[in-house]
Amino acid sequence: MPRTRRDVLASLAGVGVAGLAGCTALDAGESESDGPTLDPAALEAVMELGSPAFPARVPAPIAESYLEQSRARARELLDSCPETMSPEEVPNEGVRNVYAEAYAGATAALERTTADESPFETLRGLRYARGAAAMAKGTYDAAVGDRTESDVRDEAAAVRADIESFRLGTRYLGDEPDRALVVYEAVENLVAAAVRYLDNADEYGRYADSAPRVGELLDAVESARASLDGARHVRDRYLASIADPVDFTDAFESTASSLAGITEDRRAKYPEEGGLEAVIEGEGFDPEELERTPAKDLLVETFVEVERGLQDIREGLRSDRFATALVGAHTAETHRRAFEDAVTAVKRGRYESVESAAAVRDAKLGALEALEAARSDGSNPHLTRRALVDIAHMVDRGDGYFRDDYYEDGDPRAARNALAQYATTEFAARETSDVSAWVLGMLAAERGGVGR
Repeated sequence: MPRTRRDVLASLAGVGVAGLAGCTALDAGESESDGPTLDPAALEAVMELGSPAFPARVPAPIAESYLEQSRARARELLDSCPETMSPEEVPNEGVRNVYAEAYAGATAALERTTADESPFETLRGLRYARGAAAMAKGTYDAAVGDRTESDVRDEAAAVRADIESFRLGTRYLGDEPDRALVVYEAVENLVAAAVRYLDNADEYGRYADSAPRVGELLDAVESARASLDGARHVRDRYLASIADPVDFTDAFESTASSLAGITEDRRAKYPEEGGLEAVIEGEGFDPEELERTPAKDLLVETFVEVERGLQDIREGLRSDRFATALVGAHTAETHRRAFEDAVTAVKRGRYESVESAAAVRDAKLGALEALEAARSDGSNPHLTRRALVDIAHMVDRGDGYFRDDYYEDGDPRAARNALAQYATTEFAARETSDVSAWVLGMLAAERGGVGR
């Protein structure tokens, strides 16, 4: 099971997750009454600048007919069972309550897919809608005696076999490396999600020996099936758009291995023990002096993303997901460079404090401008945009501090944390295009020359 960003923070932090930026409500119990009083209306205006539109997408022609078929599958599951269970049919009130919640959740999930901003987001969202509908279906069928846990486990085994067959039958065929890399990373993520649904159902089940347990397992099976269907559709539609596919398999594998070695060597220049405090000290800073400053949060945020990229590389290589490993190398190198840029900026006296709402506004504008500049760079548009999807989320994360009920209006902690997110976005976005050229240049070299 891939580790989340919170897991990365927890493993790195010498002082625990709550002491780090961007991961939870920060600095509980601290008093900053001696800090500057920031104009709440001006901070609200910063948030109202909005977040950049970077919906997830894949450079393959997803068919609307496929999306409608997936919607129809969710509707079919819901239509095959009643909206409510009657006490006469199912005396157990607890089961009826779980079913009612599952049915309502499936209906809401299906409605949400109509608001997605890209066909790829819809494709991914329909996994949840289909899984939620299967939760309702499985719970109902088990409650009335039409389906057993054994039945669902047989279905799960069949889906696992289909996943493995698909994985073994997929090679990295494509038209050009930039597009192929992004397509196959999406395919790998969908397949990995399919496996994860099935694994998590066994490891983290909420219910035992009950009708909801059957529903829970059927949810996992249907979600896995939907993910696999999506992976197959993306791959097949991509290949259908190419007249004469090139086989990138060996080049993806060898380049992923080479970049893994480079990124690991570059990580080795920073302290391995002592968590993020040691990394910051290794750059010549006193972490205590940086406490309660945007500088501390900026340094933490950039380096956490280095570690996340490294984990994606390692996990990708372990599971023969070479496109995932290559994108992980992009993440790690982008944020390593951003960290070095941040170190230089902090040493020059930047980000020591938040003196005004205008400073927060300038930081956000800097982030938005850097994102747009990177998006406008047409040299390697697919990989660059794929990286920017993850980076752009940090802007909304920064805005979130102003929406968080934990903070009072004008709380300098909210402004500080938001500014650090915006600055992290700016530094990372600035490096993205160059790192795309680095990754794809390495891939070209592995294939025997630029442009091959």
